[in-house]
Amino acid sequence: MKNRFATLVGALALSATAAAQTWIWYPGDYEIWLGNQMNNRRTERGAFFPPFWKTDSHYVVVEFSKKLDLAEPEEIFIAAEGKYNVKLDGKLQFGMPSTLKLPAGKHSLNIKVWNQSTPPTIYVKGKTVNTDKTWKVTYEDKEWIDESGKASDTSATIYMDAGCWNFDGATQLPSRFSLVRKPMKAVSSTPQKEGVLYDFGKETFGYITLKEVKGKGTIHIYYGESLKKPWIRNIAKHWTNCWQSRGK
Repeated sequence: MKNRFATLVGALALSATAAAQTWIWYPGDYEIWLGNQMNNRRTERGAFFPPFWKTDSHYVVVEFSKKLDLAEPEEIFIAAEGKYNVKLDGKLQFGMPSTLKLPAGKHSLNIKVWNQSTPPTIYVKGKTVNTDKTWKVTYEDKEWIDESGKASDTSATIYMDAGCWNFDGATQLPSRFSLVRKPMKAVSSTPQKEGVLYDFGKETFGYITLKEVKGKGTIHIYYGESLKKPWIRNIAKHWTNCWQSRGK
C-alpha cells in the first residue's frame, strides 16, 4: 500500500512539474494593456470615442529572473513577446537564443524584454525550469556592466512576483487573446418607419453577420441603449460606416 501511494504521489508531482510553464509578465501590466485595448474600441455616431479619464500604460522594458539549483544539466526553450537578451550568472548570451543549455549547479537566469506596443512577456520550458508566478520581475534593475561583461550588484532593485493567467502554450501569445464568441440571435424584430428594430433582450456586444443579403446598395447599422427613447436612429451610435453587398 505504501509503494502504491508513493508511486501515485510521484506521478502527480511529475505531472504538475511538466505542466507548470506559462507566459508571465510584470504584475498588472497585462490587465492595464488589455483594458486599454477594450476602452479604446468605443465609437459614438461613427467617430472614435476614447476614454475621458486618466489612462496608464505597461512598462516597456521588464527583466525576468530566476535562481536555479539544477541536479543535472538541462536545456530550456525560450520565447518572448518583444526584443530580449539572456544572461546566465551575469554573462550576456549571444543574440536572442531560443534555446539555452544550463549546466548543473546553482545559477542566476535573467531575461530582459523590450516591447513598446504590448506588454513584455516570456515563456520558458524545460525539464525543471519553467516560467510561472514564482519568477521575479522588475522594470528597473539598477545595474551596470563592467569591462569584463559581468553585471553589477542589483541589491537596490525592487522585485515583484510575476503575473500570469492561463496562457500555457508556447504559441498561445497573451497579445493575441480574444474573448470566446458564440452566435446570438435577436429575440424580436419590429418593422419601423426607416428600417427594422432588432432587440437582443439584454446588454451585450459583438460582431454582426449579415446573411442572404441580395442586391446593391448601402446598409446602415445603428445601436442604441434604450427602447424607451424615440426611434433608435435619433439616439443611436453608428456601429459601422456601411456594408456593400456588391450584387451578391
